[in-house]
Amino acid sequence: MKFSLKNIPLILFLTMGLSGFGQKTSKYLDSLLKLNLPQYAKVFAEPKKYKLQIIYTRITRDKDNKPSFKNYYWRADSTQFFYPASLVKLPVAITAIEKINRELTSYGVNKTTPMLTDSAFFCQKRVVKDTTAENKLPSIAHYIKKMFLVSDNYSFARTYEFVGCDYLHQGLERWGFNNIRIVNRLDGQCKNDTGKITSPVYFMSPFGDALYKQPLTFATYNKPYPLLEAKAGKAYVNDLGKRVYEPKDFSRHNFMSLYDCHEIFKRLTFWNYMEGEKKFSMSTDDWQFMMKHLGMYPRESEFPKYTDRKVFYDSFKKYFMYGATAPTIDTDTLRVFNIVGRAYGFLSDVAYIVDYKNKVEFLLSATIYVSEKNIVGSGKYEYDLIGLPLFKDVSKLIYETEKKRKKKHEPDLKEFELFGK
Repeated sequence: MKFSLKNIPLILFLTMGLSGFGQKTSKYLDSLLKLNLPQYAKVFAEPKKYKLQIIYTRITRDKDNKPSFKNYYWRADSTQFFYPASLVKLPVAITAIEKINRELTSYGVNKTTPMLTDSAFFCQKRVVKDTTAENKLPSIAHYIKKMFLVSDNYSFARTYEFVGCDYLHQGLERWGFNNIRIVNRLDGQCKNDTGKITSPVYFMSPFGDALYKQPLTFATYNKPYPLLEAKAGKAYVNDLGKRVYEPKDFSRHNFMSLYDCHEIFKRLTFWNYMEGEKKFSMSTDDWQFMMKHLGMYPRESEFPKYTDRKVFYDSFKKYFMYGATAPTIDTDTLRVFNIVGRAYGFLSDVAYIVDYKNKVEFLLSATIYVSEKNIVGSGKYEYDLIGLPLFKDVSKLIYETEKKRKKKHEPDLKEFELFGK
């Protein structure tokens, strides 16, 4: 039979180019979870309902401390829809650092240079100061801090506007992630494709002179949504607060598979060991800055200062190991470097977990959909009842498994000791 696109089923044609893979489950991880976590038997038995995906990466060091990686999966699937929410902050933050390093250093611009944002189009915001910064001025570094520390959407929107839709997706494709789609700046006032029209920005010298001016930009990015279908729920609440009795269509929203986010996080975490296009364009100082703020607790930040411990408690965005329930984390031997997502009933965490004392390290990513009523936008989800306890228990199980694992060469983890004692 002659080869022809007509001979390829539509669903296969639309998904065969996706980075990653179709649904994968590792026998080892499946057995580990089901034998040790019987309290979640219902979740494991209903994968279509809970949309649970898990990726666990075991790290093995050689005599020179160089890492190698082995992935284990539980229904991880690059072709299955889930809403990434704030996980998209990770590639946008990295791309912002790359854009400065690749294109703006000749203008005297770095990540801490004050960046002012102008307003020239519907829903854009003019920003000329930031009272949470030490110098009271906004910058890419300060925006990244707030994104990583407390998942701040306002900071993401300003960073996205600097990066720009076209530059972002060109960078993602250069890294090899052709099917990540980020066209929404996570600003409720900016609907649909307004993210493709980004604000003018100005980088300023200490003397108030403009070092670099970026004009209002109209993106040309128009790639289709990478999945055949992106729907969730049996009903949803629309922008007018009315309930619509059909699934919510997410095909005009952002998309990133869990595998892609896991891989990007791995490349950042082990930046010192990456080569070629897998090595992001950043300095050692940039890398330490990024990792430090992925691992910090809000109270450890001086600028911005988070004084309300009832809101910004230590485990505020530490879903793994703590289930976001620990008001104070008093151990100095364990750190969770991570990025999280939480919206529409979807809960996600992507992390590097390290125990300096016991020489334990592993990468872990997971996403789950916890909406028993299955109504998207209702605000009533089982994050605390199902999602966060499961994330805590899965991560603790893998931690204890790694703690018992015999290693020929213990890891030297000094490069991740980024916090004062």
